Amino acid sequence: MADRAGRPGRTGARRAALAASVAGALLVGGCAITPEPLSLEEQISRAAADRAMLYASQEPVSGPISLEEALARALKYNLDHRVALMERALEERLLDSASADLLPTLAGRAGLRTRDNVQASSSRSILSGRQSLEPSTSTDRDLGTADLQVSLNVLDFGLSYFGAQAQANRSLAAEERRRRVVLSIADQVRSAYWEAVTAEQLAPQVRRVLGEARSALDFARQAEAERLLPPLQVLQFQRAMLEIVQQLEILESELAIAKAQLAGLMNLPPGTSFRLEPPRQAATRLPYRLPDLEAVAMVSRPEIREELYNARNVALETRSAILRLLPGANLFAGVNYDSNSFLVNNSWADAGVQVTWNLLRLLSVPAIMAEGEARTDLSETRRLALRMTILTQVNLGYRRFQRATALYERAAAIQNVEARIAAATRDAEEADAQSRLERVRAAASAVLAQRSRNRAFAEVQNSLGSLYAAAGFDPLPEIVEETDVTSLARAIAERTAQVQAGRVRLPTVPQPASGGAPTASLDTPPRAAYAQLPPRRPDTE
Repeated sequence: MADRAGRPGRTGARRAALAASVAGALLVGGCAITPEPLSLEEQISRAAADRAMLYASQEPVSGPISLEEALARALKYNLDHRVALMERALEERLLDSASADLLPTLAGRAGLRTRDNVQASSSRSILSGRQSLEPSTSTDRDLGTADLQVSLNVLDFGLSYFGAQAQANRSLAAEERRRRVVLSIADQVRSAYWEAVTAEQLAPQVRRVLGEARSALDFARQAEAERLLPPLQVLQFQRAMLEIVQQLEILESELAIAKAQLAGLMNLPPGTSFRLEPPRQAATRLPYRLPDLEAVAMVSRPEIREELYNARNVALETRSAILRLLPGANLFAGVNYDSNSFLVNNSWADAGVQVTWNLLRLLSVPAIMAEGEARTDLSETRRLALRMTILTQVNLGYRRFQRATALYERAAAIQNVEARIAAATRDAEEADAQSRLERVRAAASAVLAQRSRNRAFAEVQNSLGSLYAAAGFDPLPEIVEETDVTSLARAIAERTAQVQAGRVRLPTVPQPASGGAPTASLDTPPRAAYAQLPPRRPDTE
């Protein structure tokens, strides 16, 4: 009655409003967040912890590092490859989550409710306006409810199914991105290894000739101070010696730079000392024809496979958009419980179906179809552009290998001549300044020529490896049982021997005779060898 009188009810309403305002202010104040930048101590601590994690759990270097071991260490410890592995693992976990979305919903609910008075009601006649029944209730003041219901929305199931298929394609695409990282890392490791190993083999000769050049330079400076030779001749001698010293010091620095790059690719700590083991036998021939390499690249390159998986998802997106236009049917069934004592049945089971359909969305059918066609056209054009790029890379790699073989033969001939000139000059018995200059110059020219020959040999190896990478030959077999460095190096060596021997099964894509679609098949590799090179090693002899 107090509420009907007016004043007490309004006072309670004001108090309730005031309490709500205070509670709202406290809630807003509690949700206010102040940005807190990282402190210098936190950054230093995080940097120290990250630096320790960079090189944790790595197998130590126990001897000279071969090319296979360098590749194994790079593939196992390189952080870029680790990132690609983590991305693939994440996509697989997302696939598990997407597959779980296909299950129907099983929801259980339970609750308690109480009130301070009885929930009662009466009725009034719509004819006379008088109360027809006295106030009554059919609900207890304290109630307990519970239910367990399983439901399945057919439309959501279809969308989840397409979504799971799309996530499966994204998982496969992540694996192809990992393969692409592997091919890139292997190409970089191979280039750095050959640059470093050829420089390391030449290091003793560089140090010897550099010592002779510096000694001759000191002799020239002493002759200038004592006026033993004409000034112009002494200055010309010093200039020639300084040029030789400069060239040899550049060769010395190249070794340190190449080994530092290789150490970074293998994820070794900066400043780690290690030696390189020259390959016992280096490949100098290409056992595949150019059309064979093109055929392999068309089906094996990770970029092509990734784009094909993306094309699948383009089709799935169009199907999902069309599916959303259909009516949605929600199927449900469950068991229920209510503690209300006025109910005849406190527990029961129910089931049903509910259909909803947004008819206005049918107006977007032409736009959805046009969007799907545009996405498909874009995917096909992008795939064709990618295939053209890959074909160009394979052809450029093939021409690069041919050019490298020719340059290697020319550099080997020049090195042979320079070595003979140095030997003839060294056998001379003259002791004057000019003969000493010629002797040092001939020795430096021989070293530089040998360095050029070794670089040409390294370019042959790098171009051959890059050509295999452009064709999509993986450095690792599909299945590797052990993941330690020794087992990985052994697997890489076996895979390399298989590729270099031409024992890889090659896909052939014959051209259709009358405009039909090409068909893919497998053929054995050709028996003939192309671009044959004399099997010479980049030694220092």
